[in-house]
Parts: sequence; C-alpha cells; structure tokens
Amino acid sequence: MRFGIGRREITPPLYTHMHGYAARRDTNDGVNDPLTFTAIVMEEGGKRALLGAADICTFPNDGSVPGFLEQVRKAIGCPADSVMLNASHTHGGPRMPSSSLYWRDFSSRTVEEYRDQLYAQVLEAAREATDNLVEGSLWYGEGKTRLPMNRRPERDGRVVNAPNPDGPVDDRMQLLLFRKATGEAAAVGVKVSCHPVATGAQHLITADWPGAWRAAFSSVFGPDVIPFFLQGAGADARPRHVAEGDHWRVMKHAELAEIGDELLAETLAILTGINLRPVDNLTLEGKINVVQAPCERQHTTREQLESLKSEGGLLQKYAEAGLERLDKGEDIPDQVAFQIQTLWLNRDLALIGLDVEPLCGLAKTVEEVVAPAQAVLLGYTNGCIGYTPDTEEMKRGGYETGSYLPNLWSGPLKPGLEDLFASAVIRHEGD
Repeated sequence: MRFGIGRREITPPLYTHMHGYAARRDTNDGVNDPLTFTAIVMEEGGKRALLGAADICTFPNDGSVPGFLEQVRKAIGCPADSVMLNASHTHGGPRMPSSSLYWRDFSSRTVEEYRDQLYAQVLEAAREATDNLVEGSLWYGEGKTRLPMNRRPERDGRVVNAPNPDGPVDDRMQLLLFRKATGEAAAVGVKVSCHPVATGAQHLITADWPGAWRAAFSSVFGPDVIPFFLQGAGADARPRHVAEGDHWRVMKHAELAEIGDELLAETLAILTGINLRPVDNLTLEGKINVVQAPCERQHTTREQLESLKSEGGLLQKYAEAGLERLDKGEDIPDQVAFQIQTLWLNRDLALIGLDVEPLCGLAKTVEEVVAPAQAVLLGYTNGCIGYTPDTEEMKRGGYETGSYLPNLWSGPLKPGLEDLFASAVIRHEGD
C-alpha cells in the first residue's frame, strides 16, 4: 500500500462565535491550543480513499458538504463515497453554519468566512497527502480507555445530564498505525467515544482533551509522527475526570494535561502490546447509503403548533417555524434522511461513518452487522444532523431524544433506528 499525510492548522482568527451547548452565542477571547485538520490518503490496487480528522464540533450542516466532498474527490482521485471527514466534536471550537432553529434568528459573516477557510485548508491538506504518497503499511490495534462516563441517569423519573458511573459506554480505544516502508511510525490515530467537553463553555478556543492527548503524544514521539483523533459514538458520555458527585464540574484548561497523559499511556499499551496486527491487501471499497427514518407525527397541524406558541424558548421557535411552513403550503417533515457510510479498508476491517451524534447502544448494533469483521464506527462524519438513540434509550427519554425540535421534524424519531442504520451498512464485495 501507499499512504500520504497532510496537515493544516484550522484555528480560527480572533474573534469568532463558538459552537456547542445548544444555543451558545458567545465569542472566544483567546486560544488555549491550536485546532488541526489531518488528512490520510490511502492507495492500493488503483483505488484511493481519504480519512480526515478535524478539531471542530461538526462539519457544516447548511447543505454545503456534498458539494465540498465532490471537490475533495477530484483533488485526490477517488469516489466521493470514499471520503470520510470526521469531527472531534469539541465544544471549544468555532461555530459552523447550520439550518438548526437554534440559529434561526442569528447570522454572522464570520461563521461563513470560517467555513470557507476550513474547506480551503481541508483541500490543501488532501492535496498535500496525495502529492506525498509513500510505500508503507497499515496496522490496527485495540485496547481499553477509562475516559468515558455515561451521562444519562434517571432522577425522579426523568433522564438528566449528570454523572452515571454504572451506565453504558463504549470503553474501547481503537488505533490505526501508519508505518513507513522502513518500519518507522508515520502517523497514529485513535478513536475514542466521549464528548470533548472537559473545559465546558469557557471562552478559549481548544481541542479539549483530544488536543491534550496529541500534545502528550508528540512530547514522546516528536514532530515526525503525526497523531490524529477520531470521534466514535460518544453522544451519551463525558470524561469521568469532570464528574463531581451528582454534577459535572468545569475543568481548567491547564488540567487537560492529566487526561492527555492517561490517554497516552493507553495508546502506548496498544502500540507495545501483542494484539497490534497488520491490515494487508487493502480494497478501499466505499459506499454511502441514504436511509429515511420515520418520526412520530406529534406536531403536524396548525392547532398542534399553535398550542406550543406560549411555551417560550425553543418550543416557541419550533411552533413559529412550523406555522411558517404551513403558511407556505409545506408539510412538517415526518421523516429524516441519514447517511450511512461504509469504507472497507480490507476484508477484515471497515470504517463506518454516520452523519449523526450516535449513542453507544445504537453504535453497537450497527457494528455487529459486519461481524466477524472488525468495525471502527465514527459519528459526526461529513456533518451531524442530530442525536440518534437506540430503541431502549429513545423509550427512556431525555435531552438526546429531542433533536426534532431544532430540526423542525414532526416529532421524535421512531424506535428501531439502530436496525435501520444497520440495514444500510454494506457488506464487503464478494462476501
């Protein structure tokens, strides 16, 4: 195989509006650590694919991503279905353009300017990676991480966002190692499933704990080995380091090094362990399937929407936007189009990308469909439409079941989403 690496700093210029935490509208007043985008281009047998990792909350949800993927495809010479752009989901990053009702009455030229700058830097990194392809090898390893803690306990019959030590999480660290033909490491990527929100809604640009991991990694391996981070199904997890009794504390930025050091130790355990294995005979088969997920039809009539107008907040925005649609002769959408991307690296290892914020139970069901092959499931890939709970978590309720409000759907997504997503994952050609 051949691979190439390209990297660009994507830290926004001062000052910019910040992303995360629903209707956050504040601007940054400094930079704690730089944001980066890393492009890895893989090539074998005349096929190419790109895996990209970005320190942002999400790629834009303004309809621009499909056209941009076409630009990336042309730049590196592969199908658009073989381009995976994963966002770390840091809540210390710059805001992206979105059609969400959270930003319905808010617009900013700097937000669109940053999107354009980001796209330009991603293209530059992709071209750099393509221009610098070298012979080498790919390796896969897996271990455990103590980082994530579930954030969906029940309190007085309600699911709330608080520490839940006994709740389910994906506690795996999955690792991709790219080696030069000489055997030297060139790049190491880790996938962890957990919100990068240790520092809360402070006003410094930061990659949060993924940035602290990179800094710790580089202090050991030096500048010639590129670390990159991939986000998995961390929608229902926060770092255990910020659990304080029955609430989450806000970590000082200087404390992030503690998490970085722990993640480095877990990374080294995989790199020096006996389970690191080569990924040979790359096939690089990519496919994006679109599924239509049904929603409950709770708010589809004028009467139903009028009854919400007095509620205030997001419910009022939802009702007003819904009534505007009805005034235009349009219906309230009762189904949602999600993209399920499968990129087979070889017959035994598949990357699965979802343009959603997946809970770990949903991810587990989707991964199982490729067994006995190994899957690396990535959320926040090529955009992020909203939370996607599995059936059990949807029935329990909570904040993560309410994506219909900012997206103006007719109601919550119906149960069974995990099976719908699993049905869209492609099997390896010939299997």
